Amino acid sequence: MCKALSEISIEHLLSEEIPELVGYNKDIVMISNIADMRLFSHPARLKATTVLICLQGEIDCSINLKRFRITANHLLVNFSGDIIRIHSTDNIIAYAVILSEEYLQQLQIDFRLRAQSYIGLRGNGPIRVPHEELVYLKPYYTLFRKNIEDGNPDVIKGLVHALSYTILALVGRYQKTRPSAEEKETSRPQRIFDKFMGLLQRYHDSERSITFYADKMCLTPKYISSMIKEYSGKCALDWINDYVVLEAKMMLRYTDKSIQEISNSLHFPTQSAFGKYFKQQVGICPKQYRTKIF
Repeated sequence: MCKALSEISIEHLLSEEIPELVGYNKDIVMISNIADMRLFSHPARLKATTVLICLQGEIDCSINLKRFRITANHLLVNFSGDIIRIHSTDNIIAYAVILSEEYLQQLQIDFRLRAQSYIGLRGNGPIRVPHEELVYLKPYYTLFRKNIEDGNPDVIKGLVHALSYTILALVGRYQKTRPSAEEKETSRPQRIFDKFMGLLQRYHDSERSITFYADKMCLTPKYISSMIKEYSGKCALDWINDYVVLEAKMMLRYTDKSIQEISNSLHFPTQSAFGKYFKQQVGICPKQYRTKIF
């Protein structure tokens, strides 16, 4: 029987007895004992943004069905809605700050503000950063813990801002997909991409038409497609299909839902339409995919 795909929020994390975890309201959690994160021994959708640094050891994990080996001097950013599974850890020293989307919105921070950073992180997973620069981040985690324990909301907000911009700078410097030097951070294609991705995360399980997203943004489908292609290198429809297929694979792999139920969850008109769409994107039908992985 498949393990159900659970959803984990900061409130959920705070309700668990996890060693070396401290939290502030339902907004932020700081963890320094990744090895004891039993909640992620099975796939779970984390409803928060996570910034993790690994200073020693190894984490064998899956993120959105991709397997990664995180070792010393790696930086990892996960976005709200990502599916995470920790298969194993070995001699690990790592720190994670987990931030609710509501808190980030309140502080007007969005890790997708640099669209190229978002593209690179989604595609490449953990980023290797020189040890001397990664160690520079460790004091943030020490200060987070102290000020969370002391209940200093203004200091915590300042730390979140500082950590966010430091992380974005490191990502821009060391990720595999980098923006060109002449690229403007606030270019119109970037703003369009950023808004499109926010809408896609919200509506991908029910809307697959470029027209829907274009209407939401008060733009024409042709214009939004050209802007997204120009900035990300992928057309809007490819991004939509990536999200829909990932969601379908998650349900096929990690839930006991029937193919008809999955089709209904993704708002396909019929099971046949879903099967045809899935085969067109993946190369095999949903039943074959489910059989193959088991």
